[in-house]
Amino acid sequence: MIASEIYVMSAFMKRRLALSLMLLSLLGSAGGVWAQGSWRDLPPDERRQMRQQMREHWQQEREFHREESAPRWRDVPQEDRRRLRDEMREQRNRPDLRESRGGARGWHRD
Repeated sequence: MIASEIYVMSAFMKRRLALSLMLLSLLGSAGGVWAQGSWRDLPPDERRQMRQQMREHWQQEREFHREESAPRWRDVPQEDRRRLRDEMREQRNRPDLRESRGGARGWHRD
C-alpha cells in the first residue's frame, strides 16, 4: 500500500512540476513580447539615441575583450615563435605520441 501511495504522489508531483514549468515558460514568453514592444513606443529621436548608446556599449565590450585576450602571436618575439613552431613540428612527427593518443582519430594530414 505504501508503494502505491509513493507512486501516486510521484505522479502528482510530476504533473505539478510540468504544469509549473509550462506556466513559467508562458509567462517568460509573454514578458519577452511585452519588453520587445515597449521600445517601439518611443519617439524616433529616443530610439536613435538608444541605438547609438547600444552601439557604443558593444564597441566598448569589443575593445575590452581585445585587451584582455591571450597574447597574440605577433606580440611574441620571433625567435620564441620559431622555437615553439619547431617543437610542435617535432611532437607532430613523433610516431609514439600519435599511437598513444588513439591512432588515426582526429585531424591528420593524408
